[in-house]
Amino acid sequence: MADKFLGTYDPNQVTLSVSGRLVSGFFDGTFISVKRSDNEVYKTHVGARGEVSRTKNNNTSGQITFTLKGTSPDNAFLDLVKNLPNTFPVMVKNNSDGKFVAVASQAWVSTDPDKEFGVEESGVEWVLTCADLNKAHLS
Repeated sequence: MADKFLGTYDPNQVTLSVSGRLVSGFFDGTFISVKRSDNEVYKTHVGARGEVSRTKNNNTSGQITFTLKGTSPDNAFLDLVKNLPNTFPVMVKNNSDGKFVAVASQAWVSTDPDKEFGVEESGVEWVLTCADLNKAHLS
């Protein structure tokens, strides 16, 4: 019989490193999203007579999107990084149960985030484009 308890997820065990700096001050809700630009592992081709072949998809580009509180000091850091001509490494890691890691050696800030002001603190959404995004669930 399978175990009923699968583990514990702790948002405090999720880290984001941008150019070697641990980012802090995340907004509530979904605060980090990792996705490939094209998530198909293989492309399928069917010939005129129904013969099927597949081609490995070597597109490893993707995006890491995250939202910081307006008061996070890392907004200023990312403002500096976004105008640099070189790329930087980035890593997302979940150290709680259900371990996960995503890494890229070549990333850059791809959008200049909007800024809102209201009666409550708002979030600042940052989007990093990654040339070589690799991600995996770990045991």
